[in-house]
Amino acid sequence: MKEKLIHFIYIVLGNVFIAFALSTLVLENHIIAGGVSGIGVVLNHYFGISISMCVGMINIVLFVLGLLLIGKEFAMTTLVSTFLFPLLLEFFEGHSEFHGYLADPLLACVLAGCIMGIGIGLILKANASTGGVDVLAILINKKFGLPVHIILNVIDLTVLIFQFSFNNTTQVIYGVVTVVLTSVLLNKTLTTGTSLIQLTVMSDFYEDIKRMILHEGDAGVTLLASEKGYTKEKSQLILSVIPYRKLPSIKEKIHQIDPLAFIIVSHIDEVGGKGFTLEIR
Repeated sequence: MKEKLIHFIYIVLGNVFIAFALSTLVLENHIIAGGVSGIGVVLNHYFGISISMCVGMINIVLFVLGLLLIGKEFAMTTLVSTFLFPLLLEFFEGHSEFHGYLADPLLACVLAGCIMGIGIGLILKANASTGGVDVLAILINKKFGLPVHIILNVIDLTVLIFQFSFNNTTQVIYGVVTVVLTSVLLNKTLTTGTSLIQLTVMSDFYEDIKRMILHEGDAGVTLLASEKGYTKEKSQLILSVIPYRKLPSIKEKIHQIDPLAFIIVSHIDEVGGKGFTLEIR
């Protein structure tokens, strides 16, 4: 129950962030947008239809398609975003206090990309979907097997091309910057709290280093059988996954044990299993 509540909060906050950034930063500064919002901008320009109304209608159509062709479980994950996002967009568009406070388009696109990336990341962390063109991309993926991210990029590119006719080159570049920053912050948000370091150590003093990591570093260790390439001597490779904060002290202690130890440090976006996502018994 607690987990479902947290997921619901993530979905609501994510939609608030996306709607706020789109209405008060992207549209306010005439920065081009992709996805369903971008389609709404195109329809608004050519037919005068309200952007929030366009977004709502498209989301509902795609939601119904997802329900019929993908299934109820998927549809339920998109239900909140499908109906909440257009309402939030209308709310921010209709209140003047949220507008006119940031007139620098470059700063606006940077800030918008960051906020929308965090918002989408929160929704995906809740195992939900933002709805919109995500549904269309998943449908095409199931039908033709094309990668979802490529489909989304093609859709966004197509929407940007339609907006080219009534936007200048500068606005197009701002839009590209927004899309790139959204992607970067999305990935960062999804891996927040799970990013760790993989430490690989090659040393003749592997037993001493193993004990140090286990007892002083309070981290797990795996020994992998290895063979030195030149001398053909049998040895043990030390493998440990640790938080960033433990790296400096563990490295220092490794060098105290063996100044010639060969150390490889690798970034890990996510790790799971016993000791990380499973309870230690």
